[in-house]
Amino acid sequence: MKKPTKNNGSTITKKSGLTIILCLILIAVLAGCRLWPFKPNDTTGGNGTSGNGQEQGEGNGEGQGEGEGHGEGHDIVSGDLSIHFLELGNKFTGDSVYIKSGDTDILIDAGSVNKSASTITNYLDGYITDGKIEYVIATHAHEDHIAGFYSNGSGSGKVVGIFEAYEVDTIIDFPLTNNTSPSATSVLGRYIAARDAEIALGAKHYTAIECYQNIGGASGSYEIGDGIELEILYNYYYDHTQSSGENNYSVCIMINQGDNHYLFTGDLEKSGEDKLVDYYASYGGLPHCVLYKAGHHGSSTSSNVKLLAAITPEYVCICTCAGSSEYTAIDHNQFPTQDFIDRISVYTDKVYVTTLVTDYSAGQFESMNGNIVFSVIDLQISIACSNNDTILKNTAWFIDHRDMPPTWV
Repeated sequence: MKKPTKNNGSTITKKSGLTIILCLILIAVLAGCRLWPFKPNDTTGGNGTSGNGQEQGEGNGEGQGEGEGHGEGHDIVSGDLSIHFLELGNKFTGDSVYIKSGDTDILIDAGSVNKSASTITNYLDGYITDGKIEYVIATHAHEDHIAGFYSNGSGSGKVVGIFEAYEVDTIIDFPLTNNTSPSATSVLGRYIAARDAEIALGAKHYTAIECYQNIGGASGSYEIGDGIELEILYNYYYDHTQSSGENNYSVCIMINQGDNHYLFTGDLEKSGEDKLVDYYASYGGLPHCVLYKAGHHGSSTSSNVKLLAAITPEYVCICTCAGSSEYTAIDHNQFPTQDFIDRISVYTDKVYVTTLVTDYSAGQFESMNGNIVFSVIDLQISIACSNNDTILKNTAWFIDHRDMPPTWV
């Protein structure tokens, strides 16, 4: 072995120097790699924005509901899980997603209008046996996401909202809204009153940014089953206002089940989606998502190229009323829009839709797929729908109203 040489009073062999260099290279490589979920909030501080809070700059399945072992190389843990995309009992578009993992019950949103609460509770009562919802998440301050949480009316005509119908352990909701002084009779005012009444009865309440930052008793992730995790993602608009609209304030959620990930972004639009992707790019990127709840009901403003390229979804479920003129009379801009379909078609044709409006002015609607249930039971993934399991591209509505993307031919 060669003698060490002196260097400013210290002795370093060539071998040890090489070892140090190799270790530094290995550390640098590993720093760019990680298994999801990686928690940026565990390793960053900052000024209340989880770090610096700044912008960081194909399948052809027919969806017949049979169980299928999910992809070689995927690690699905042993806990069973079901995710239910609910019909809401009327012609109005809205969101409500129920998740069951063992004895843990989760409800994300309760739209579309107040009377939808009865439809939602009738469905939940078939699964919730103890009168308790462990986690309620309200993504943002729009009627089609929160109107079912509060009660309304009296006597035989009373609508019993989610907060009155069930005991709730934990409420997680949007940190910001542009409606800073809602009236007591407004949708937001009634939601806040019902939420606060539930808090007075013992429910814990956190905003999404409190969860992400792990402050005030909140947590960025919650164990909801055997190796299954509910994670609150960081959204730039949790702590940065925008000039108009509420959609980009949406609470973003990832359910992690081993190597399988299921993404829910509320009504997040392009700016919010782009910032979400950019933020997590600094930590290795968002993971491939087996399931994606289509953003903003399948609108042209959500599910944009950047987000889809990051998550490469396999199954897409849309809470919407297909073909509804509620927001526009222009056919190709009605949910799910042609733009949305063209973008999602690059990744999958396993697309499912809850409801179809046949005559909006007459209030006529019917089930498209109906209530959509995505399940992982005994390590098998399946889709089962209350009306039919027909994927979107094979429906009569799609054939009559949408152009077939080349990748779906």
